[in-house]
Amino acid sequence: MKLTTPLPMPAMCRQRSRRKIPKHLLLESEGKKRSWPKYVMLLLSLPLLLLLFALADLANAEEDYRWQNDFNERGGELFFKDAAGRKAAALHLGSDFNVLVNGMVAEITLQQRFKNQGNEWLEAVYVFPLDEQAAISAMQMRIGERLIKGKIAEKQAARKQYQLAKKQGKKAALSEQQRANLFTQRVANIAPGETIEIELKVVQAVNLKDKAEFGGLQFSLRIPTTLTPRFIPGSQVQDHPQEQQVKLDNHGWAQATAQVADAGEITPPMITDAGDNDIVNPMSLELTLDAGLPLASVSSPSHRLSVNKSAEQHHITLADGVAAMNRDFILEWSPNPSVQPRAALFRQSKEQSDYAMLMLLPPQTLSATLPREVIYIIDTSGSMDGESIVQAKAALKTAIQQMSDGERFNIIEFNSNYSLFASQPLQMNMHNRMQALDFVAGLQSGGGTQMLPALREALQAEAQEGFLKQVVFITDGSVGNETELFREIHKLLGDSRLFTVGIGSAPNGFFMRKAAEFGRGSHRYISRLNQVEEEMALLFKQLSAPVLRDIEVQWPEHLTVSALPERIADLYMGEALQLHAKLTEMNAAAVMDGNVVIKGQLATGPWQQSIPLAALADKEHSGLSNLWGRKKIAALEDEKTLGRDPKLVRAEVLKIALAEQLLSPYTSFIAVEEKISRPINAASDSVAVPNQMPNQKPRGSAKPVAAVKQQLAMAYPKTASGWQAKLSQSISMLLMLLVAFSLYRVVLGGATRPDHANVAA
Repeated sequence: MKLTTPLPMPAMCRQRSRRKIPKHLLLESEGKKRSWPKYVMLLLSLPLLLLLFALADLANAEEDYRWQNDFNERGGELFFKDAAGRKAAALHLGSDFNVLVNGMVAEITLQQRFKNQGNEWLEAVYVFPLDEQAAISAMQMRIGERLIKGKIAEKQAARKQYQLAKKQGKKAALSEQQRANLFTQRVANIAPGETIEIELKVVQAVNLKDKAEFGGLQFSLRIPTTLTPRFIPGSQVQDHPQEQQVKLDNHGWAQATAQVADAGEITPPMITDAGDNDIVNPMSLELTLDAGLPLASVSSPSHRLSVNKSAEQHHITLADGVAAMNRDFILEWSPNPSVQPRAALFRQSKEQSDYAMLMLLPPQTLSATLPREVIYIIDTSGSMDGESIVQAKAALKTAIQQMSDGERFNIIEFNSNYSLFASQPLQMNMHNRMQALDFVAGLQSGGGTQMLPALREALQAEAQEGFLKQVVFITDGSVGNETELFREIHKLLGDSRLFTVGIGSAPNGFFMRKAAEFGRGSHRYISRLNQVEEEMALLFKQLSAPVLRDIEVQWPEHLTVSALPERIADLYMGEALQLHAKLTEMNAAAVMDGNVVIKGQLATGPWQQSIPLAALADKEHSGLSNLWGRKKIAALEDEKTLGRDPKLVRAEVLKIALAEQLLSPYTSFIAVEEKISRPINAASDSVAVPNQMPNQKPRGSAKPVAAVKQQLAMAYPKTASGWQAKLSQSISMLLMLLVAFSLYRVVLGGATRPDHANVAA
């Protein structure tokens, strides 16, 4: 609305308003008019003050990321000058993986060496990944010739013991779990020039896929060596319940938020300036593969290998001796077509119980299904920069090209915000296909990883009647609020199915697997660009329909069985059924009597298979009890995610973890040397061991430093009222006050301006 000067009053009104105004009132009016500047200045000071706070927050935000450019101290990583005056990391890490693969079980001995190259006593803090299904069953600390075995203890009790030992000057080691695939190793009181070695015993299951059209069965083992920095959503909190627990130095670049209470413990510093051939944290690997059957091929898509065959075993090492810890190690092997098994059963006897692992591949017969409505979600956040976004776009283009005309689809891309290709799902035809491909071609990476709004958008809308709704989620999974996302998937899924496609050289496997489990779908990984077409072809066969539904497993009646998973999901094309069971029978000789029977529905009708337990009598495999315990703990944690009382879950997890001697969210391994090493007056510092950024090309160059800095900046949580919000508020308030003052001056000027022609002297 345009403001104008008030029109002169009509003559009649002017006549009636003629009156004498005493001079003392005129003077008083003038005095009041002169006083308005101080009130205006007072009002203007409020937004200006808020603006100053915003600028101060901006300075603090810049300070939060200064470690990326500060070579002397980078997120807790200390440096010293050597004899030549060059700067070097005060703490050096080396990792050795010794792996034995026996059938479907891999036993890993991981040795981590921490060497203090500086001149002060140090504490090492190292956040490292493992497979999301791996179980850590033992820890020990080696100091020269001395060996101290770790003991399992409740987490807070272990922290107190570690803190006390650290304060007293004793050498101590503490192993903790932060996520199912993320752990922290702490080592206290490392003397200058000293090396301390931590040894972890890890057990994990081998993965199996049936790729009939690509040569048959494929077994694989994935060992993570680094992590993609997690995006931490939510506003920062100062007084979180976790603050009441025993605090330890963690050096994380993020602070706790309302959505990620342990943000500081899952955001270790990252090395952003390593060159193409730099090996900052070197790893070595020795692997013995005893598959139990003749093999047609052994290869790795991630590393160059040296393979030597001896009898039925394959001895494998890295071709270059050592490698940088900047990508997952992946080993794949396939049996000869003539000996490819369809079922296998493994056993371990331990104390009063037996443990079994069942592997079964049903016939690959597709069920008839309804036409599909597929919603594609593609992650375009900063963590997807480089080769990852190229792979993701290639995967999505392949998916669009493989869809049949008449099916329905839509695309959602997200980073800090999300956008849709179409306001509602469209029918696939030539025109819409070309429009969709153009949309995908224009996608670029950048910004944060706000998954939740995109997931809600994809899941909450019902599919058109007569169509089966499926959601395909293409991402690296680099988020810290996994539990919140799993809960939302379970809440909104309905009759839909969620399939996850992990992208990159170090995806968050925990998120990929669990999101698919809660979404009653399946997951797969694409680590190389040349895998896209093959993997997406297999995914689309999976999307067609499950091959086996309504699966039921029957154990002999004389056994008390705790089998996992308790509820078996439908199996899709290429997937194997894997069961972990604890079998209890007082008469040990009778444990292996009877058969285990698996039933289900194929497209052609009912199907079942019977496997005699007696066949296991002479087949002993170690590690199965650890795998069962790990599965049981994961199942209990899922119950907590879905709303069960956390205290009840904690009590049950503690019971299992302590009985099975397993690292868990509520138990830790603690090792303390009773001898006092550090003099009480000697200075000590805590140092973070940084992870190397994931290499976006398995044998190429790492992600550009600029992209990493943007990614970390976007991942860092903002305060409840960050500098952007305060700046916006201050400008808005300033504009409002100026407008209000202008209106006041105009109205006041028109209503109270004296008409000197009509005022008596």
